Amino acid sequence: MRFLKQFLICWLMCAAWVSKAEQPDSLVSPSSLLVLPFASYQQETSVAPGMAYGYYFKSKDLSRISSITGSAVYTFLNQFTFNITPKIFFDSNKWYLYSNLSVRNYPDYYFGVGNKPAGIKQAYTSRNFSLLLQPQYAVSKNLLFGVSLSVRSEWLMSDTFGQYGGEGWKPFSQLNIGLLTAFDSRDNQFYPQKGIFAKMFFTTSKEVWGISYPIQEFSVDYRQYLPLFGSHVLAWQAVFDGVYSDRAIPFQLLPTLGGRDMLRGFRQGMYRDNVLALAQAEYRIPVCKRLKAAVFCSAGDVVNSADCEVYKLKVAYGAGLRYRLNDARVHLRFDFARNNYGDKLQFYITATEAF
Repeated sequence: MRFLKQFLICWLMCAAWVSKAEQPDSLVSPSSLLVLPFASYQQETSVAPGMAYGYYFKSKDLSRISSITGSAVYTFLNQFTFNITPKIFFDSNKWYLYSNLSVRNYPDYYFGVGNKPAGIKQAYTSRNFSLLLQPQYAVSKNLLFGVSLSVRSEWLMSDTFGQYGGEGWKPFSQLNIGLLTAFDSRDNQFYPQKGIFAKMFFTTSKEVWGISYPIQEFSVDYRQYLPLFGSHVLAWQAVFDGVYSDRAIPFQLLPTLGGRDMLRGFRQGMYRDNVLALAQAEYRIPVCKRLKAAVFCSAGDVVNSADCEVYKLKVAYGAGLRYRLNDARVHLRFDFARNNYGDKLQFYITATEAF
C-alpha cells in the first residue's frame, strides 16, 4: 500500500510535464526542454520531492540528437541525489561525448552477494561521487572508437559495518581507464524503430594510481530494432558484464540486475555478483497519435566466475504505456512487471526507454 501511494503521487505529478520548443522549418527535431516533477514517500526518506529533466538540442538528423538529461531528489531528512548525463555530438557528428555525473547522499539496502535469496536487508546510507567520460570518434557514419575514464569515491554510513563480511563497507576510491568501440545504425536514440546498437568496452585500474582496488571490467551490449508492419517494432537486447580481480571486490562495483532497465520486475541490488548475463525483448505497439503500448519479457542472472552456478534463472515479464513528449521521440514511460520469484508487482516511470 505504501508503494502504491508513492506510485500514484509520482504518476500524477509526472502528468504535469512541461515542454518548450522552437520549430525552424529546416530542422527535423527542434530544441525542447522537458521537466517532470514527482514526489515519493518512504520511512527512510520521509517526503522526497524531485524532478527529472531533459534538454534536447535542435538537429537536422533524427539519429544524432545531442541531449542533457538528469534527475534531482531532495528529501525532508536532508538526503539527496543528483544525476546529469550530457550526450553531445559535435564537429559535424565526427565526435560524440557520452558522460555522466552522479552525487548522492541517500539511503539504500544491502541484500548480500550472489544469485540466491540471502534473507539480508541491511539499511545503509551511501555518500557517493562518480564521474564517467567516454569521448568517441566516428571513423565512419556508424562506427566509433573511443576511450573510457571513470572516477568513483564512496563511503557508507551504517550501524553494522562489516557484519556481513565482504568489501565495500569502508571508504574507497576508484579510477578506471580503458578503450571502447561502438556501432550505431539506429534511426533514433530515444525511441528507435530500426537499426542496431552495439557497444563493447574494457577498463582497468591499478593500485599504483592511488586507487583502492585493482579491477578489470569487460562489457558487451547488443541491441536490435526490427520494424514489422505499420509502426510496430520488435526490439531485443543481450548484455554481458564481467568485473574481475585477484582480490575481493566492493559489492557496489559488482554488476546487478533489476530496476527500470534490465530485468524489470526485480528490485535493483537484490542480486549481484561479478558476472552478469541477460537477454530481453520488447514488442512496441502504436495505439493512437502520441500514445503507444509495449509488452516485454527478460531472462538472465548473475554468477560468480569461479563456479558459474545458476541457482534459479531469473525471468521477468510485463507491459506498459508510452507517451511521446517531443519531436526527438522522447517518451514518458510507465511499466509494470512481475518476476518468477513471486515478488510484488514493480512499477517504473521514466522518460527514457529501457533499451
